[in-house]
Amino acid sequence: MLPFSPPAIQEAAPQGAAAPQAPLSLDLSSALARARHENPMLRAAKARVDERRGLITSTRADALPQLTLVGDFTRVRDVSLLNSSFATSAATFGLTPDSLVGTTSIYTTQANLTQPLFYWGKLGTAIDIARMGEQEASYSFTTSELDVLHGVAKAYLAVLAAQAEQEVIESRRKTAEQFVGDVKAKLEAQTATELDRLRAESELLAVIPDSLQADANVKRSLEVLNGQLGLDPRTPLALAGVGLPEVSARPAGVERSELAQLKQQEAMYRANEKIIISDLRPKFDFSASYGYQAGKTDNLFKEPYDAWRVSVTMKFPIFDGLRSSGKRAQNSAQLEQVRQSRIDRERSVAIEQSTADRELEKAIALNEAARRAHDAMLEALRMSRDSFDQGLITSLDLLQAERSERQAESQRRRAELGLWSARFDQRRSLGLPPL
Repeated sequence: MLPFSPPAIQEAAPQGAAAPQAPLSLDLSSALARARHENPMLRAAKARVDERRGLITSTRADALPQLTLVGDFTRVRDVSLLNSSFATSAATFGLTPDSLVGTTSIYTTQANLTQPLFYWGKLGTAIDIARMGEQEASYSFTTSELDVLHGVAKAYLAVLAAQAEQEVIESRRKTAEQFVGDVKAKLEAQTATELDRLRAESELLAVIPDSLQADANVKRSLEVLNGQLGLDPRTPLALAGVGLPEVSARPAGVERSELAQLKQQEAMYRANEKIIISDLRPKFDFSASYGYQAGKTDNLFKEPYDAWRVSVTMKFPIFDGLRSSGKRAQNSAQLEQVRQSRIDRERSVAIEQSTADRELEKAIALNEAARRAHDAMLEALRMSRDSFDQGLITSLDLLQAERSERQAESQRRRAELGLWSARFDQRRSLGLPPL
């Protein structure tokens, strides 16, 4: 007998616990579709695009007329007249200081209009930069979407790989348990030795830690996939297999969104140079106001208590403490940083694409080799079973042949999933989604 009982892989549910949740059935395409709508990182990237759209509206407002309505009540006692030369001679006219500084109430209703006239293209350029910012955020969203979708695809494959490994190990465990039972029966019939029993039990004990580790790997990979799908980590999933990918030519790629984003940032910094230069030139503003101002409410909206003002103002900066010079230097440095980042990224993308092509070729070769190895192991297992039935080999030899076949099966499945992974990497390097 074994010195201890093999631990159960799945613990029994405690009494009174809720019924287990039905697993959510998904295939690869439905998993990717769910990630597009439920992944929190994609939602955040989408919100950033909406934020940039709002920035366009707020930036455009600076170029449009601004109209405000003002209603004001002021009660004031102004003593400045007492400090004038008129106050010193007021006594000769029979006027007292109190009569000169009486409290006054003022009621005002007024409409004010302001409109920028000429800013050397600053306002229009600011709107263009805001639009570029929306496009830059859109490229960032595309990058995030591709990263998330390929991450989901890889996590999906990781679950399938972990489940396939678990199935192989469970098959090994069941075979080892059967082998232990056979040896015990032969030991009772005195056709096996105590050494045979110890070998059989050793084989079973050796596979138990692998079984526990495989179960943990499956749970971990499911939790990772659930997180990327926007689900609770404990949500049970029933994933469909992916089979073998179709043999196809290298797909035509598109411009990588990361490169397009960096190019857009370069354009934004170049446009920002125009705004900085415009701050050094004169600007013209138009302002107008019309309304009523009276000391009594009965006089509001009556003549001659209507007041208006129209003005055109020019502002010519002479010296700003070299602030604009510092902004230009900073903008030029940031532009150079983005340009160098783009150049480095272009080289990285070229390396990534060539590496992905090589890895795909290698994955195709490995898949073919693993398939042939598995076919050979199946034939070897068939011959071993025939030899065992004829009494030419022992049950331990048959067990080893079955274990070799399971390992070849595991390698074949990993090679198939590795082929999918290599194709995903190639499509990611070309700026394409997994499917």
